[in-house]
Amino acid sequence: MSKLISLVISEENPTLPRDMETLYPGKFRTFTMKFYPGHGIRRDEVERMYKELSQIKHEVEKGDVIFYARSYGVFYKNQWEKMRRFFSKPLVIATEAIIDRLRELNAKKIYLVTPYNQRRHDYEIKWLKDMGFEVIGSVALGRTGGPAIASTPHELTLQAVNVAQQSSADAIYVACTILSTLPILEKMKGRLPVITASGAMFEIAREKELIDF
Repeated sequence: MSKLISLVISEENPTLPRDMETLYPGKFRTFTMKFYPGHGIRRDEVERMYKELSQIKHEVEKGDVIFYARSYGVFYKNQWEKMRRFFSKPLVIATEAIIDRLRELNAKKIYLVTPYNQRRHDYEIKWLKDMGFEVIGSVALGRTGGPAIASTPHELTLQAVNVAQQSSADAIYVACTILSTLPILEKMKGRLPVITASGAMFEIAREKELIDF
């Protein structure tokens, strides 16, 4: 029997469950968390997040593997470890999967593509630098908020990736699980490897044999 994913997302993310339903129907259950401004770094933000997770934990752990498909509260290693201690089932965290995949590629120089406005885009650059990568070029698609990001046409993302493919980077990273990338992973392929936030979770889960599709 196929493994079942418990997918934990922000309420601002209609895209990932829609794409997964198209590609992997019946193989996941979705759990939605409230959207709050910020990054889930402050103590009060963390406490609120885990209080909310505690309310859905029992149902979430009925899945074979948990995908935490948002960045809120899990930008750094200590936060990944805290969440891994919280859940009793195998856990794939989007932010951790992104970093793991880039490191597996031995990528040092990254070309960043995000759907974000400039302020959030700059935070993503800072995060990559904190993780030891050099961002040698980037494109921000200039969208603010979940609905705007979710409505980004595939063509716009592909155009940005095509620009990135001309760079001297070691790899291209396409941010945000609200940005639809799973249906266009093949179209993104080129001279440089492309890691997307949503795609990285599936790649790591397959590597660890947590899913069989």
